[in-house]
Amino acid sequence: MLDTKPTTSLDPADWVDQCACRGKSELFFAPFAERPEARVRREAAARLICETCPVLMSCRSHARENRELGFWGGESEAERAGAGFAPTTPIIGRRQVAEKRAAKALQERRR
Repeated sequence: MLDTKPTTSLDPADWVDQCACRGKSELFFAPFAERPEARVRREAAARLICETCPVLMSCRSHARENRELGFWGGESEAERAGAGFAPTTPIIGRRQVAEKRAAKALQERRR
């Protein structure tokens, strides 16, 4: 039976062990420089897993309350933003962080 009500406690320790997505992080978080078409395919695969998850609503509530990045509780970042729960890190900020990480990785490779 699916969890259709948000939990009163959003502590992930209460529900994370029951997630259908355990061990499948690559479907729920975008890789660096992901193309839009690849994102659509990745999120569609993630959505199929979420549809069978017994703790879907607890996961969704957690993502909304904590303004998470990635695909959580059957929702993409864009869908959560449309519902009024945008991530606290704006896209431009994430891009700058990604650029700094890429530059650092290139420097380390050259050593």
